[in-house]
Amino acid sequence: MTEQEARAIYHQGEEAVVAKLMEFDARLKRLEDIINMNSHNSSKPPSTDNKLTKTKKVDTPKSKKQRGGQKGHKGNNLKIVATPDKIETLYPTHCSYCDSSLKNIDSFKFEKRQLFDLPKIKMQVTEYQAHSIECKKCHRVNKAEFPDNLNATTQYGDNLKALTGYLNAYQMIPYERISEIIKDLTAHSMSIGSIYNFLVTHYDKLDNFETILKRSILKEDIINSDETGVHVKDKLHWIHVTSSSTLTYYMIHKKRGSIAMDDMQIIPNYSGILVHDHWKAYNKYDNCSHSYCNAHILRELTAINEQDSVQWSEDMHKLLTNMNIAVHKAKDSNKKELSKAQIQKFTKNYEKITKSAENYYPPPDNRTKKTKGRAKQEKGKNLLDRLSNYQNETLRFLNDFRVPFTNNLAERDLRMIKVKEKISGSFASFKGGEIFCRVRSYISTLKKNNIAVLQGLSDALNGKAYLPIGSGC
Repeated sequence: MTEQEARAIYHQGEEAVVAKLMEFDARLKRLEDIINMNSHNSSKPPSTDNKLTKTKKVDTPKSKKQRGGQKGHKGNNLKIVATPDKIETLYPTHCSYCDSSLKNIDSFKFEKRQLFDLPKIKMQVTEYQAHSIECKKCHRVNKAEFPDNLNATTQYGDNLKALTGYLNAYQMIPYERISEIIKDLTAHSMSIGSIYNFLVTHYDKLDNFETILKRSILKEDIINSDETGVHVKDKLHWIHVTSSSTLTYYMIHKKRGSIAMDDMQIIPNYSGILVHDHWKAYNKYDNCSHSYCNAHILRELTAINEQDSVQWSEDMHKLLTNMNIAVHKAKDSNKKELSKAQIQKFTKNYEKITKSAENYYPPPDNRTKKTKGRAKQEKGKNLLDRLSNYQNETLRFLNDFRVPFTNNLAERDLRMIKVKEKISGSFASFKGGEIFCRVRSYISTLKKNNIAVLQGLSDALNGKAYLPIGSGC
């Protein structure tokens, strides 16, 4: 605002000055709210936090557990294997006392120690020689057949192709660096074009896997869903994930909302419980039950408490947290559900908080006839409306122990996708995004089912891809 504009408002009178000050105060609050957003009070990732200005939460209770592995934790210590790959026998050659020769004397016992190490990495070249033999009886020339997967004079093997697929789709390493890794480890130069061709082969071989995967997800009792933005040729696209504890399906799409979900052909046909973050596009589907991510709700409650200092948000935060603790304690005690008294008490307190919170948000002033649309509400009121209108979806975890408290499963499945953009940058083509999603779907599903990744990728190249069966079948 210029000095001339300020003086003009002043001469308009007291009401004009008060109105302008209130407008400036509202704008300042909006800016402060944006600046104060971080990973503990919003959905912003921790990587965006300002480490210099972020204050440590003083209300976080300190854990009484000692650092390191906890009681009952299964460690990963080396254990002696029954069948080592190689055995080196060590015998003493001379007596350490009298220096007599010990040759040809049998030992009466031995002690063993095992060394775990990688073999020397080198490119192994196998030459196949198909010989021709003339039959002595009929003089027909018979030529040996090459293996079915050996179609050229020189070509790369499945183990190397599986490794490149894993490095790109799971470790998010770009083509140039994969080529560099191969050269550094084996002294063999591999073209970027070859790496892309390997990934195309993986994509083609996993077509049937993807079909079976989507059918299996539809049979799951509970699935989690989420989406995150990625770039294809500098244009914003979205990678959607739908997953369970044993299955993962990724899809890249130009859209974020229901158009993409319809094209995915999972959520529109699903009849179980869908866990998500209350993105409005999910709520369109009434063919399934919904459960909302309470981690998102807790962060929103934290933000409202910090910005508006309203008691109801703190009370609701504590209540949801206590509900989660009670459910975990019951599960740890091998209980299938909370008692009816517990559920009734928690639910009654929930409804009491939401009802009393209405007092913080009086009805908006009457709007002028020129103003169109609904009156804009405070963020706290928006969240309160959601908690009130979708109580069943918010508290589904309390009544059904199969339902998780959060949508962390889907978020974990997507988290590394953001890392990919930091490491590799955007996708060069939409086809490249499709290849990445299908191969990563396969690798993630392999890992969730404790199947060796490289072996699973190699099997897929030989037409023996792992075909999942959902836990809900």
